[in-house]
Amino acid sequence: MYQMVTTLDELEDMLDVIGEGEAALDFETTAFVPEEGRVRLVQVCNDDGWWVVDFDQIGGFRAVAHWFADARWIVFNAGFEQRWFMDATDNAVTCFDVALLRKAVEGGGHFGLAKALLWDFEHEMPKDEQASNWGAAELTKSQLDYAADDALWTWRLWQLWRGRADDDHMRAFNLLNDMIPPVIEMEGSGLTLDPDRHRLLVDHWQELAGERVEQIRDFITTDEVANLNSGTQLSDFFCSILTDEHLDAWPRTEKTGLLSTANKDLKSVGAALFADTPLQDALTLLSEYKTLTKYVSSFGDTLITKATMDPDLRVHARYNIAAAKTGRFSSSGPNLQQIPRDRDFFGQRLSVRQSFIAGPDRQLVSLDYSGIELRVLALLSGDEQLLEDMINGDVHLEMGSYMAGRRLNKKVTEDKEIRQNAKAVSFGIVYGISSLGLSATLKTNMDRAQDLINYWASRYPKAFALRDEAMQQAARDDGYLRVIDGGTIYMGKPSRLSPTQCANYPVQRAALSVMARAIVRHHDSVLGMRAAGKDVWMASTIHDALIDEAADRDAQEALVRMKSDMVAGYSDIFPGAPVDRLVEGGVGPNWGELEDVEV
Repeated sequence: MYQMVTTLDELEDMLDVIGEGEAALDFETTAFVPEEGRVRLVQVCNDDGWWVVDFDQIGGFRAVAHWFADARWIVFNAGFEQRWFMDATDNAVTCFDVALLRKAVEGGGHFGLAKALLWDFEHEMPKDEQASNWGAAELTKSQLDYAADDALWTWRLWQLWRGRADDDHMRAFNLLNDMIPPVIEMEGSGLTLDPDRHRLLVDHWQELAGERVEQIRDFITTDEVANLNSGTQLSDFFCSILTDEHLDAWPRTEKTGLLSTANKDLKSVGAALFADTPLQDALTLLSEYKTLTKYVSSFGDTLITKATMDPDLRVHARYNIAAAKTGRFSSSGPNLQQIPRDRDFFGQRLSVRQSFIAGPDRQLVSLDYSGIELRVLALLSGDEQLLEDMINGDVHLEMGSYMAGRRLNKKVTEDKEIRQNAKAVSFGIVYGISSLGLSATLKTNMDRAQDLINYWASRYPKAFALRDEAMQQAARDDGYLRVIDGGTIYMGKPSRLSPTQCANYPVQRAALSVMARAIVRHHDSVLGMRAAGKDVWMASTIHDALIDEAADRDAQEALVRMKSDMVAGYSDIFPGAPVDRLVEGGVGPNWGELEDVEV
């Protein structure tokens, strides 16, 4: 049974028992963020004891938060507790996230404590008190029991996964866990949105979507499909007009068995089954319409509403460490990871990123790893030709020249477009693309797509062979694939390994490992700059990019530090690898207009 701690002497006794050792810890607070509430309970558990501390009875958490600095605290979703510690004390309080340890062994994912306990112990947590009033003058026994159980089960989870983790797994765990403080800073900083500029962009998306609807209606009438957003209605319509042969080749949704109307499937089916026919045009228009409506729903009023809720018009997203199976970040509330690069959008140059701006007398500072996925693919596979082309040549120009049947000139507009299309081949291969998928992307037939894949494989044979090597390793190790940072990813039963995932997962994890080290290094630099009186804050990480916001006078120095940290982070994972042309970016008034600066 747990012990209640209601005096400072009892708190000191508890901390003396733990000393410099490890114990699970969990908070119950009266609000989600320190600015709006307080820590009411701290629950602690290890093999030596089990306690619940009621800080309302001993003068509050903030006054004694520094007492927790000696021990190592085991937490589930440590970003929450770490944020309260960082707000309350300047002393470093070490939190180890047991969820990240699980991810270092199994691969990433998005799950809470309740789901982890169900998976690992078949234990179902009660939810009755989850949203109860933790600010009440007197807490019920049910509330106290609920809170105490979180620490108990967190400790049991740590014991389970610490027992399964080898030294390499712990190296991967530390890589992930070290990112918690910089992620907290980025979430707190946020990015400022220009609502007026963004409103014009959203209106334009809606206009383009309307144009697509008018064109689609030349092929599909409202009598045939009343709602173009309805997957069921679209599936029923195509089932009514297509042959059994076509329907057998059309991918179906796993849950419903309906014809899939996902963007990639609409394009793939159009290119593979109906090339150069009006039906391909209709499917392409449908795909574009869905893309536009997705942009409106994900990056339209959602972003504007989120910004206007903040007095400084800042969008504060969450950055979820290792939420993807590969270990890559996800982002939520809103998903800034999906903000697209500036590009030709159905023939028009549109920039979502220009809507994110620096404040008055400030600049955004951003650098992006250049072609990091192909670089790490070259290094992981030992493909000398791919590495040579990445550093001293041009992978996409080589592929584009083969596609065109002549040597391309990057300065010629037509050749630039061909080179841009060639990127789909290289990046598609990183993701394990098939000839069907590539034919849809390039709007060509499957034979031509397979020819392009074969050429890429002949020029970069070691890189292309990495997927087979990964499959063989995972098959030998009961479905577990060891990745470069020491962690493992469970790929599934050896008999059901996916070539696509085996092609992609090692590359994505290596890219994440590089970015993780860069993030931690740069956070240390930013803290040092602020200690020296500079006004620099980490604002975001988007895929392979870092973004700071800095005062005009400090922006150039921030850029220099950022480049140094990103190069060093890369070298941490790939010691001795060439770093030429590794990063690109600059300084500017918004995210979409960064002056290319040599640093």
